[in-house]
Amino acid sequence: MKILLDNCMDIRAKSLFAGHQVEHVLDVGWDSLNNGKLLLAAAEAKFDVMVTVDKNLRFQQNLEALPLSVIEFDVVKNRLAEIQGLGAFVPKALEYSVRFRFVSVKE
Repeated sequence: MKILLDNCMDIRAKSLFAGHQVEHVLDVGWDSLNNGKLLLAAAEAKFDVMVTVDKNLRFQQNLEALPLSVIEFDVVKNRLAEIQGLGAFVPKALEYSVRFRFVSVKE
């Protein structure tokens, strides 16, 4: 699966997606793109999923119109330790992302 990590995700969170092709927006030079333009660029680049901690993304964008899914890590603070705490849920979230446009991961 081809996965893009949003700007708000710690780049070290790539390790949670072992066995997949994972890029951070910094890796592909899209760190200056906002949510709508970023989602369009990700779709055009054939990413399957974008992972974010942005809780407003699902309300601000028309996810149904895009050919990729969004996984939201629902954390209180955007810290690597909190994101890693949800690591056990990653396989199921990726599985659900094939069937659903939006998946929220929280404990």
